[in-house]
Amino acid sequence: MAEQPVTEQHEEAEEHENHELPRGALLITLTYLAILAGLWIQVYLQLLANGGVRGS
Repeated sequence: MAEQPVTEQHEEAEEHENHELPRGALLITLTYLAILAGLWIQVYLQLLANGGVRGS
């Protein structure tokens, strides 16, 4: 296997370093999941307090 010239390796390394990780997307997703879990916990506790779901 032929090795790449040093300049090409350096350029590829710089391109790789320029990309930032999408930390905002992870934070938004975790916040969304936390809110969703909180809402479902409220529904669950409300159902427990009222004796569950009654059929017709």
